[in-house]
Amino acid sequence: MSQIGDNHEQDSLSLKERALQYQLDFLKLEYGAIHDAIRRIDETTQGTKNWSVIVWAGSLGVALGSKELRGYVALTAVVPLLFWYVDAQWRRIQRSFIFRSRKIGDFLSGPGLADSMKERRIVGLVLLDPRATKESNTEEYRKFTAIRRTLRFKEVGPFYGGLVAISIIVAVVLHWR
Repeated sequence: MSQIGDNHEQDSLSLKERALQYQLDFLKLEYGAIHDAIRRIDETTQGTKNWSVIVWAGSLGVALGSKELRGYVALTAVVPLLFWYVDAQWRRIQRSFIFRSRKIGDFLSGPGLADSMKERRIVGLVLLDPRATKESNTEEYRKFTAIRRTLRFKEVGPFYGGLVAISIIVAVVLHWR
């Protein structure tokens, strides 16, 4: 009779171990998907920058190419401002993926993984939450993904701010001529 109880306990343990392995496999898939999303958003923001230059340069060229439109050169500064905001919004989304990636890293390198091995189930981390939506109400998440923060990124702010500055400088120079 005790042998039957031991077999049942072994089957139960192996089920728990398989369940944990299944969860860890999903965590690995999620981690890969997160990094694919981060890469795709990098490509999207590069495309946003490219389009901003094309549209801005085109509008500046049209304004400078016509005497009737030269008074509107300063308005070309609006173009990079709009693209800057779009770029910052994409980076906000990207930051949500990065936030989740960091949480997974903390789980794997901290006590979470060891605790999960002991419990034979994932402990302290929600599975299948690539944008960390379950943590979106926390102060840490809000700070990490804030639009004010993404607007000031060194690869964003100076780029779009430079285009805005060029439009304003050209408008000022034309005005003082």
